[in-house]
Amino acid sequence: MSPPGLQSLKHRVRRMHPAGPLMRWSLSRMDHASAAEIRSFQERRLRLLVRLVAARSPFYKRWFAGAGVDPSSIRGLADLNRLPLVTRADLMASPTDFAVYPPRLMWQAHSSGTSGRPLAVHRTPGSSAYELAVLQRQWGWFGLPHDARRVVLRGSDFAADPPYSFTKEIPGNHQLMVSSFHLTAERLPEILRTMRAFEPHAVEGWPSSIALLAALVRDAGERFPVTAVITSSEMMSPGQRDLMRFVFDGPIVDHYGQTERVAMAGDCEVGNWHVFPDYGILELIDVEGRADRKEIVGTALHNWGSPVLRYRTGDEVGLTPAEPCPCGRAFPRLGALDGRVEDSFMAADGRVIPLPSAVVDDLNGLLEAQIVQLGQGRFEIRIVPGAGFDAEACRARAMRNVDRLFGPGQQVTIRTVDRIPRSSSGKVKAAIVAGDNAAADGERPSMVAQMGRTGL
Repeated sequence: MSPPGLQSLKHRVRRMHPAGPLMRWSLSRMDHASAAEIRSFQERRLRLLVRLVAARSPFYKRWFAGAGVDPSSIRGLADLNRLPLVTRADLMASPTDFAVYPPRLMWQAHSSGTSGRPLAVHRTPGSSAYELAVLQRQWGWFGLPHDARRVVLRGSDFAADPPYSFTKEIPGNHQLMVSSFHLTAERLPEILRTMRAFEPHAVEGWPSSIALLAALVRDAGERFPVTAVITSSEMMSPGQRDLMRFVFDGPIVDHYGQTERVAMAGDCEVGNWHVFPDYGILELIDVEGRADRKEIVGTALHNWGSPVLRYRTGDEVGLTPAEPCPCGRAFPRLGALDGRVEDSFMAADGRVIPLPSAVVDDLNGLLEAQIVQLGQGRFEIRIVPGAGFDAEACRARAMRNVDRLFGPGQQVTIRTVDRIPRSSSGKVKAAIVAGDNAAADGERPSMVAQMGRTGL
C-alpha cells in the first residue's frame, strides 16, 4: 500500500488532471451513443492499442513474432479471439513486460483479491483520471455532482500515523477519510461530528465498513441522510443493503472493477447492471461445467502505459439478461456477479475488522498469501514463497501492516507453506476464520452482514 502522503498526491493528480474536463465531456456523449457508435469507438481504440503493444510491449512483441500474426490484421471485435488470453500468472511472472512506458512514469497497484496471489500492476496517471471520470458519470445517474463531497471508508491506514486521528480530510479532493479499522461506539460521536461538519453528498467505501458504521449509527438512535452510498470491492448481503439504505436514506451506487483495470461495470438508476464499454471491452467466456456462469475477460481501452488485452479476471457472472434496460442506454447489460466475499475479523480489543485481506495485499515475492483468524486478536499469515522472496522483508511488512491496520496488541504468526487449501470452487480466499468449513467455501456470513440482518 502506498504511504499516506503519496496516496494523497495521487488523489490530487487524479482529480486535477488537465484532461479531466475533456474526459467527462467525451464520456457524457457516450452515455447517449447507439450500439453501433459504441462498437466503432471500441474498435478504433483496439486497433491503436494492438499496434502500440506490438511495437513496444516485450510480452506482445514476443507473441506476435512467435504466432506469426500481423498486428494490422486485428481490425475489430470479431478479431479479438485471434489474440492470446492473458492470465494472472502471465502478469505475475513479469508485470513490466506489458509496459510500453518506463514503469517509473506510472503508478503501481497491488492486490491479492479472492485468489490469494499477490499481484502488482502498472497504469498511467491519465488512466487513473479517466477511471475517476467514468465513475463520476455513474454518480451523475443518481444525482451526484462530479465533484461530490464524500466520506470514504476503506483501509485508511493514515490513522496509524501522528497525530493519530481517525478521520482526515484530503485538501482539494472533496474527501473525508474515516478509518475502517477504528469504528467503535466510543468513537462514533466524534466521527459523526466530523462527518456533519464536512457536509458530504455521499458515503463511499467497502460495504462491510459502511455497514459497520451504519450499525453503530442505528444503535445510537441516529440517521445520516446523504444523496447516495457508493460501494465497491465486496459483495453485499440483502441485510447490509437494507441497513445502509435505512441509515443513510439514499440509493446504493455499486460498481465492479479489478486492480488490473481491464473492465468495469455498475448499476444504473433503474437497478440493472451495465458494462461501461468506453472503459474496456468485456468478453464472457464459458466456465467449465457451469452452463449458467460465464467468466469475465477484459481489454482495457484507457491504460496506454501498460496495456493488457484479453485478460482472464477469474470473476464469474450469471447469464446476461436479454431484455433492454428501461434506462435507455445502449451499454450492454451484465448478469449477477460473483464477487469478493470475505469474513470480518475481531481485534484483540473487540473491534470488528472489515476486509482484513488488506494486510496481505502488498506482500511481495509470493505466489499466494492468506490471513487466518485463529481467535480474538490471534492471527496466522500463511505464505507460499515465489521468485524474489525475501523472508525478512516479507515478515517486516506483514507485521507493519497488522500494526497499522488492526492496531497494537494482536498476536500474529507467519507460516511458510507449500500450498494454501482451495475452497470447493477452487479459489484461495485471502482471509478466512479458522475452524469454520463454510468460510472456506465463501458461505459464512460476515459479522457485519449478521449485524445488517437485525431489525432496523
